[in-house]
Amino acid sequence: MPDQTVCEVCGKDLDTAERGRPRRFCSHACRTRAYRSRLSGKATESRGTGSGARSSTGNRAPEGGDRSGAPHLTAERIARAGIALADAEGLDALSMRRVAAELGASTMALYRHVASKEDLVALMVEAALTEVPLPDTPPKDWRHGLERAARRDWELYHRHPWILSKVLVTTRTHSSRALAADSEHAFSAFDGLGLDPADAFRYMFMFASYVQGVALTHVSDVEAERQARRAGRSTANGTDDARRSLYQPGAYPRLGPAMRAGADPWDLDALFFSGLAGVLDGIAADLARRGIA
Repeated sequence: MPDQTVCEVCGKDLDTAERGRPRRFCSHACRTRAYRSRLSGKATESRGTGSGARSSTGNRAPEGGDRSGAPHLTAERIARAGIALADAEGLDALSMRRVAAELGASTMALYRHVASKEDLVALMVEAALTEVPLPDTPPKDWRHGLERAARRDWELYHRHPWILSKVLVTTRTHSSRALAADSEHAFSAFDGLGLDPADAFRYMFMFASYVQGVALTHVSDVEAERQARRAGRSTANGTDDARRSLYQPGAYPRLGPAMRAGADPWDLDALFFSGLAGVLDGIAADLARRGIA
């Protein structure tokens, strides 16, 4: 058994991750609460140490603030507040009014820094993508480069499930400098192979489609849990009961044993990395078939 660590928020025991970064939280909800706590602490510190207190003898706007009495606002602070809200409640809950309330500002004060909700989401995507700097060392080989990119994306979708819908591989390219930089770095895994651009795209499409496809399963689970909490019910009991009826020996002689062996208990991280190895094996086989190292 791996050594036990505890969640930094609720103290619940959790297993040490065998791969990737050590786990710090037991759930997405605890991760979000910790993030929002840090955000609130920074906002309090800013208000306490700055010169933003309104004078009791006049109506002059506070230095660094605005005439509405809002705390010092920047596009970055607004984006970070939007991220915290979307992490906790999903993009459906995001609005300029909600973000303004989180910051203790008027809605109009936000519009002095962010033109619209669409622009706010774009800023949030940029901020989230640049939270973790891209590796500053070249990969050992193409496989290591793609594994590194997959791990970075997988962790991103766990930190911010809402972002997946904004960075999905589609026929309509998203206009984002951070996303372009991220993709450019992933393509650099193929440096030195002499691939035609079309072949590099084909491999990257296969790779990204797999990573984002499995991530959709995670995001769907997060959203189902969120909706269950809103309705005041638990998803676990109903799901477990449905599984038991489907996995009964003999009920479904192929499905039942496979699901009991591979998804009981459900370990999406293990399934993700196992499937990733298969995708990379497929690319390696195709490269070998074409005589490319």
